[in-house]
Amino acid sequence: MGLPEHIETRLFINGEVLQFVESSDGKTFDITNPATLKHVAKVHEASEQDTNRAVASAKAAFPSWSALSPAQRAPYFKKLAALIRQNNDELAALEAAAMGKPVGSFFDGFAAAGKFDHYAEAGHTVQGTTSVQTPGFLNLTLRQPYGVVAVIIPWNVPLLFLAGKVAPALIVGNTVVVKSSEKAPLTSAKLATLVQKAGFPPGVFNIITGFGNVSGSILSHHMDVRALSFTGSGRTGRIIQAAAAKSNMKVVYLELGGKSPAVIFEDADLEKAVKETGYSVQSNSGQVCMMNSRIYVQDTVFDKYLELFKEYLTSKVNIGDPLEKGVNHGPQADEAQHKTVLRYLDMGKQSGDLVIGGSAPSDREGYYIQPTVFTNTPEDAQIMKEEVFGPVVNINVFKTEEEVLAKANDTEYGLYAAVYTRDISRALRFAKGLEAGTVGVNCTSPTTGVNDTPFGGYKSSGTGREGEPFYSLNNFLETKSVSRDCASVLCERVGAHQYRPSVPGPCRYCARTGSLCQIATPRRKRPYYHVTEEEYQCAMRILEHFFPHRELNLVSLKQIAQDVVDGRLVGSVVEGEPLPSVSEETTPDEEDAFEEAEPVLDSVNDLHEPLGTMMKDSTGRYRYVGAHSEIPFNAAVVTMGRGAEPRWDPNIIGPPKVGLYPPPLPTTLTNETGSPGRSFFLPRRDLCDYYISRFLEDVHCTHWFYSIEQFLYRVESTYTGKAGKLTNSWMCSLYAILGLGAANYEEPSGQSPLPPGSPAASDEKSSEDYIALAKELIPAVYDEADIDSIRALAIMSIALENLCSRTTSYLYIGASIQMAYSLGLHRDSITGSGASMEHEQNRRIWWTLFTLDLEIASRGGSPILIDERHLRITTPLPSEQILYPGMHTPLSWLSTSVSLCRLKREIIQAVYTERFMNSRTISFTTVSKLLLSLQGWQQLIPPHLKHDVPVPPTHRRAVAVLHLQYWSSTILLCRPFLLYLVLKHSTLPATKKVWFERMGKTTIDAAQRSLAILQAMATESTLSSLTAFDSTCLLRLVMVFILAFAHTKQPQYRAHIEATIALMRGLEQIGFSKMVAEETPLRLSDLGIPVETREGGTQVLLDDELIAQLWGNLDPNFMTPLQTQQSLDLAFDDTNYSDMNSEMLQLTGLDDSIVIDANHVYSGFDFR
Repeated sequence: MGLPEHIETRLFINGEVLQFVESSDGKTFDITNPATLKHVAKVHEASEQDTNRAVASAKAAFPSWSALSPAQRAPYFKKLAALIRQNNDELAALEAAAMGKPVGSFFDGFAAAGKFDHYAEAGHTVQGTTSVQTPGFLNLTLRQPYGVVAVIIPWNVPLLFLAGKVAPALIVGNTVVVKSSEKAPLTSAKLATLVQKAGFPPGVFNIITGFGNVSGSILSHHMDVRALSFTGSGRTGRIIQAAAAKSNMKVVYLELGGKSPAVIFEDADLEKAVKETGYSVQSNSGQVCMMNSRIYVQDTVFDKYLELFKEYLTSKVNIGDPLEKGVNHGPQADEAQHKTVLRYLDMGKQSGDLVIGGSAPSDREGYYIQPTVFTNTPEDAQIMKEEVFGPVVNINVFKTEEEVLAKANDTEYGLYAAVYTRDISRALRFAKGLEAGTVGVNCTSPTTGVNDTPFGGYKSSGTGREGEPFYSLNNFLETKSVSRDCASVLCERVGAHQYRPSVPGPCRYCARTGSLCQIATPRRKRPYYHVTEEEYQCAMRILEHFFPHRELNLVSLKQIAQDVVDGRLVGSVVEGEPLPSVSEETTPDEEDAFEEAEPVLDSVNDLHEPLGTMMKDSTGRYRYVGAHSEIPFNAAVVTMGRGAEPRWDPNIIGPPKVGLYPPPLPTTLTNETGSPGRSFFLPRRDLCDYYISRFLEDVHCTHWFYSIEQFLYRVESTYTGKAGKLTNSWMCSLYAILGLGAANYEEPSGQSPLPPGSPAASDEKSSEDYIALAKELIPAVYDEADIDSIRALAIMSIALENLCSRTTSYLYIGASIQMAYSLGLHRDSITGSGASMEHEQNRRIWWTLFTLDLEIASRGGSPILIDERHLRITTPLPSEQILYPGMHTPLSWLSTSVSLCRLKREIIQAVYTERFMNSRTISFTTVSKLLLSLQGWQQLIPPHLKHDVPVPPTHRRAVAVLHLQYWSSTILLCRPFLLYLVLKHSTLPATKKVWFERMGKTTIDAAQRSLAILQAMATESTLSSLTAFDSTCLLRLVMVFILAFAHTKQPQYRAHIEATIALMRGLEQIGFSKMVAEETPLRLSDLGIPVETREGGTQVLLDDELIAQLWGNLDPNFMTPLQTQQSLDLAFDDTNYSDMNSEMLQLTGLDDSIVIDANHVYSGFDFR
């Protein structure tokens, strides 16, 4: 990555005539690359005249800008944000050349764009207050902009600080003058060119560069500047505050330096603490105001921590030219900063023990400093008291909490502090006791809650706060109080008629005409009373209990109230039943009800089996399967009634009854792909086109990896020879696609399952051959590790999962995601010549991996590999205005799918993976929140993606898959309660049973809706056997309908099983689809539900004797480990759980035909 040919260095004073101008006195200063010491640019220095002109320009623009609504200001913000993203690479290079920040660490561009996007939407949140608490007055407050705001930004993270200060100031109506630092002015000057392109009105947004003693001083003293926000050193902050006091008492917000401590206790996760504190010290070459410059480690783990810390700095820190990829540690910003750090290093050597570093590297020019560690430094040493602003840390030892808290607070700074401990009580004590504006618990700087919480410092680390919620907006708003005397105002329509304050309501004239009376006459009574919905519901239930046969309306309620006043209801109700006394003893049931109403913890109580089990595959190996997978749930269902079988191990899921899974693949083919000058096998072109079309229609519509135009061009070039040397990753992708599209996996008998007339019948190779060709290339794919490698491994994971190679599929998607990490796709870091298009492709690939990761992990019962709780993902969703997703994928499909994917991850974490190991109880609140979130997703889905809206034929599969994913998420959440209801219904109390039946109905409703979608897909020929998705959906529905049938014996559920089996058999019998179609009837037969194929379709038969034997004697007090694992009890932590009118009971418009009552039993036996 190199610098642009032209670097803007002039002043941006955006007046009516002036735009970019040179300094009025002609002064410039040099910018030198701190890594190479080479000259970069001459920058114009703002004079006193230039600064005054910028303020005047902003002042002139203020009246018109402040008169605009936030909606009118927002488009400028949106356009500027888009321009910043488009120019991110150039901004990164300019920052690297000016102050040495490595381009690989440059997140500032996208973060700054995010600020402008955020505040574009935040303007309307600025509102005042009203009050009528003073009789006769209407009091209100107005929030109004100051006028001209000065913003002075630091040199270490200039672009992000500029955006964080300017965006909130502008959106509420202020105009701004930004002064960038003389050490790093280039990104601000570049931003000025983007401000011009965004079309901001003249004078609204001015950017100048200069030195603090000239332009900075002028802004601090200027009488027309009404507010000033500054981030920088404490010394400069004091000068600015004094200047503001001496001039016009302008409002000043200061974010100053820090000497941030991190406290490491013996029970901390040391590896995590080392990684994060080490990064804090080294990040941006230590030039971060909140870096951990003091670390205190408990004596029992001090030596181990120090060794790990040294290892981190030596192995993870890569010093080099910040413009080069892979470098994460650049030079100090300039010569002055370099000399300052060297001076502190000399102090440190005199006062403490040097462990590592301590000087500039001898093998390179430039202003570099080695990451340096001192130990045993006295607390009163100068290096322990003053901010070094370099990669220098003092690590000292402590013994007790009291000792380290006193040491950590023994500083005049208070910007940031951190504590690492597993003791939550200790963590809370330190969070309260540490004197810092931000405290990290088991995390440290630069991690902040900036999107949720304010940021600022205690003591000498600053005044005021920036960030959310509303702190930054409020910083740039005046508050004005307005009082209106309403009592003395006569109604304008009345004229001279007399005002009579003793009469409530409107005057006679307004009452006769129906006009709004403006006389504020006092009322004798409040016109209404504020009653919460909960209070209202409780009151109505009480009244209905005592007056069961009386209609409760306003007339009857008034009569009841009057009867109470008149004494006619003393001791009894109208019907003659005695009123209960508050002194009467409560029944045990009532006591239970009170106990149930007590809140419980929001996660779980106790008892449960380990959340996972083992499954035996065809190789004889046991593989772990997580509880969130379909596999253990299906096993729990199909083993009902088998708990007493002596030859069956209930702790192990056996292999399928038919076939080998994973199946053996050819290990070697021909040597045509084996030599360095290899030539790759290609099928006939017509076959290739046929396979690709199937792949695009059935797979690529929901798993996007290629721009269709570019993909087809590459295929054409591959066949014509125009592509030149073919890469292994590209050919691996192509072979995987051919293997998916061919869909002709060989039978064990050697016969092909291809339908008559299939073009693939003439292919000399089978799907398995293509997969084998692709697998031969995998080692080379790993070596290439590029974007094509990511595609190849992801597509291979889809193909191998469909081949029932579950473990290999999981490994391949894992490798694909790891390569994506290595290329920075999760940070939107890939750059190249076609920046915009490449960025959009990489973003779409990343989010496809995000959804595919969950799919494959969930089906196989493995942990997900992309966890947003622990991984910071800064990659935005792709823009479909730049990159069209293709004819088979609707617009907004990916973003909608990602939001649902996140909801499903929450369900898995809450219900399956984050419960205590021995808990089989989950709170009502958790389940209800998740269900309501799913409903909210469905309500907010874009109209063109709704299932009941006509869609183009090419979009039908993608839309159907999206809704199947939604209903599968609902089943995933609710199915444990259906299983629990079936197994334990006879022991459930009535208060709980209604909810378990509701959860069961929700599960069955989701299954019925899924079946309707799948039947429509079969009619439209969009069902597919090319992925495991469709067959997994069908198998899921069979298990739900089995449970529904087992519980109720209703023929409608038998019909659903028949319909689902028919759909299974209607799919191409290949791979996973073939296994499901063959295996499911065998499992049903074990349950007494044999499936036969007769004329007219599939028919489910009933073996009454076997059903009675298997299901009729279920012991509610005994469940197999799998059944225990896959079922859940509810803990009611919401006092409204018994409210039949609650939002939860009405969240899904359930079909009244759904039967879940176990009293509707099968005639052959009493299931209860």
